Amino acid sequence: MSQVFSIVRADFVQRFRSNTFMILTLVSVVAAYKFVPLPEDNYTTIRIGDFTGLNNAAWIGHSTAILASFFLWFIGFYVINNSIRRDVETGVGQIIASTSVTNFLYLLAKALSHFLLLFFIVAIIFFMGLGLSLFRFDTYPFDFFQFAAPYIFTTIPSIFFLSALTVFFEVKFGQRTNYMNLVFFMVFVAMISVTNLLTESYLDWIDPLGIKFLVNEILSVVPQTLPSGSTEISVGINYNEHSNVRYFLFHGSDLSCYYYISRLLWIFLALLLIKLSSIIFHRFDTKFISSKKVSRHSTKISRVESHARKIYWDKMIKSEIDFGILPLIKLEFLMLIRKGPIRFWILNLGCFIGLFILPLESALHIGLPLFWYLQVNRWADLCTKERDFRTDAFIYCTYKPLQRLLVSQIIAAISLAVLLALPILFRLVISMQFLKAINVVLAAILLVSFSVFTGIFFGGKRFFDFSFLLITYVLVSTGLNTSFIIHAVNQQRYIFFQIVLILFFLIASFWIRSVKLKRN
Repeated sequence: MSQVFSIVRADFVQRFRSNTFMILTLVSVVAAYKFVPLPEDNYTTIRIGDFTGLNNAAWIGHSTAILASFFLWFIGFYVINNSIRRDVETGVGQIIASTSVTNFLYLLAKALSHFLLLFFIVAIIFFMGLGLSLFRFDTYPFDFFQFAAPYIFTTIPSIFFLSALTVFFEVKFGQRTNYMNLVFFMVFVAMISVTNLLTESYLDWIDPLGIKFLVNEILSVVPQTLPSGSTEISVGINYNEHSNVRYFLFHGSDLSCYYYISRLLWIFLALLLIKLSSIIFHRFDTKFISSKKVSRHSTKISRVESHARKIYWDKMIKSEIDFGILPLIKLEFLMLIRKGPIRFWILNLGCFIGLFILPLESALHIGLPLFWYLQVNRWADLCTKERDFRTDAFIYCTYKPLQRLLVSQIIAAISLAVLLALPILFRLVISMQFLKAINVVLAAILLVSFSVFTGIFFGGKRFFDFSFLLITYVLVSTGLNTSFIIHAVNQQRYIFFQIVLILFFLIASFWIRSVKLKRN
């Protein structure tokens, strides 16, 4: 067990010191404070129809526990889902594979490390809510059990199962992180939709978040307190007018025995999920992958005749020194085009033709964002692939790497984004909608500049993967109401807003990269 403890401690400390987790901690502090709005604030966090709860200990404990569970499932997965992949990339996994640590104990250690990271965020929200209950809202009697019980029996089992599920997804999908992120997001949305739309009592047993039971307990109080015309539940930051909000007093939940059993069941299922993951875990044995590549390569070489492999010095072309940027732009563009399987371009071709066929507004607000998201693999590691392939020390010692390499990467990515948007641009120009065409071009530049900034600032592609997925989901779910591409109300002001964001991302990216180059 000492080896397991060492793995947990090393993994926890390494990620606890990362920039991503530091930013998540700061966001959690702000979110925990916003989870408990004042009566004079113009928003609510949990709203049932026109009603929300008064800020006593039970309501604050239940509402913050529900929001914490939802918040961590929503973004926590994308923060903690790289531990096994990092061990593969750094070679630590091969060292661990040579030890006596079993697959189950190794994956259990990773799950516990995930759990500790998420538990740290839960602790921040818990103590923030506790402090607000004691020092700001002291009008009502303080019931510590009703405040703490939702965290103990709902949020903590929830994040433990999420930690085990993250390990399973890492083992199952391996290096295919984009597929993993997309599948998890679809599973999460489907799970939330099912538990919200259906009202059967058995849903309490199949809700890993555990918030369905707490919401039902709150719902059972609303009709008894005030006559409500609507029982629609809204979780999150809901802005409203004070005249439309009505309050009720919530004394807490009646936590029955079967609810305790249901939460213990999810902990048991988490352990079973880790056991299943240990069965299919590769234990860092990637030899068969490399052997296949070597065998295919050696087969191709053996087919080449010996005289063709002989070097003729007199026929070799003399190399010429060229410090121009055009060859680099061409090379970066070809690398973007050739990335991924060739058959994927069949899907891209279908989407490209579809942008001509779809109604213009649908193609602009829904089709183009989805088409751009399909290329997330091309945008995500635009400025981090040198570090991933460990060629940064070689590349950054060349002539003017900042002015030549980074600029060529940005220009090549913008060119590809604009090329993919050509059907939309053609239709907008034909219909004399020039401002919208400018919006689309600026959106392509904004997308690339955001990818460059996040890649350089965070040193990886995970933050961009999650952010781009979230933005695309919001655009598609809202339909024609909103878009990061155009603004229907004031297009001139939105163009100015796009330009400001582009300048900020690009200037910050060049400054951060120059600082890193000087340090190295």
